[in-house]
Amino acid sequence: MRNKLLYLFSFGICMLLWQSCSEDDYPVPPASTVPRFSNTIDNDEFAPATVTFKNESIVPDRAGDVTYQWSFGDGTSSREVAPTHLYSKPGAYKVNLVVVTTSSMEINEFSKTIVIKDPNASGTPVFFTDGSTVFTALINDQEPVVTSIGINSLQDSYGMALDTVNNKLYIADFDGDKILVADADGKNLQDFRTNVGEPDAVAIDYATGTLYWDTPSGIRRADMSNTDLGQFENFVTGQSNDPEGISIDPVNRVLYWNNYDGGVWKKGLDSGGESEIIPGGQGGASVLVVGDRIFFDEFIASGDIYLKSANLDGSGIATVATGISRVVYGLAYDKDDNKIYWVDRNKSNIMRANLDGTSSETWASGYSARGLVIGKKK
Repeated sequence: MRNKLLYLFSFGICMLLWQSCSEDDYPVPPASTVPRFSNTIDNDEFAPATVTFKNESIVPDRAGDVTYQWSFGDGTSSREVAPTHLYSKPGAYKVNLVVVTTSSMEINEFSKTIVIKDPNASGTPVFFTDGSTVFTALINDQEPVVTSIGINSLQDSYGMALDTVNNKLYIADFDGDKILVADADGKNLQDFRTNVGEPDAVAIDYATGTLYWDTPSGIRRADMSNTDLGQFENFVTGQSNDPEGISIDPVNRVLYWNNYDGGVWKKGLDSGGESEIIPGGQGGASVLVVGDRIFFDEFIASGDIYLKSANLDGSGIATVATGISRVVYGLAYDKDDNKIYWVDRNKSNIMRANLDGTSSETWASGYSARGLVIGKKK
């Protein structure tokens, strides 16, 4: 029996070696041509702007002669290797590069959308993040043109707050365990507070110049005029259900938050009085004060999140929207048009509706947005 087992073992090893050697005898598929490019835009990306394209295509030696065919999305084209192109009018232009080779007989293409901003555009600015990058667009009577503000190194961002007085953007970076601050145009990015406890959301109390944010077990706050990266204090502690979205009622001086594992809470900014105003539930990730109502999301079932509203004391609950694909980390209010905005991450949509949920529509698509803030009309 021992010899038989040894024979079978040896035979198996030989078969594996033979198969391995046989596989090595097969020819390796030749490398393919891979078209790609990057670009820079002058004039701060405002029209008229010249775009300089850097051809980063990978072309193997076997490909033979290569032809590059560029289409700039405005009816013009080029066959230069790395062209420059002037866009005289604002807009979103789909640039297409086709690489044609002679010996390998390949035709491969790569596309990218170039956004040229309108220097005379007016409207209400919107900011949102997809986790790593901060984007902006304007609310007006045109289709939103979404652009990056140049902040693209966030580790895992969920929430933001816009200081409309000082034109500053505060960004919670969950995985970075910090809060950053930058000018609203993306410049002068720096740390505001570090080692803050995995923040998801931030809110501003203008009356005292204080920034609030959530942690997995409570709420913290810091003096916005203090530059010490470690200066903050606990405001709410002992929350076992993971506070997420937070919002401030500036009139009544109350902070509201939504728990990921259920329940909407409030606490007086000056007087305390912490209490759960909407008990139970299956949890959510956002809350927003609009006048004498609060808006919040609630998990009903997988792929079916509800957006609801209630009186400030938690009574009078009404449903605003249903069928949202994932818990909502972006909720904002446009006071000029009196509309509520929210993000539907898995569907890559930013939605909006009247405060009672009527006239619901997609405002922007193609972005799995999280944090969402709306500024002042300009």
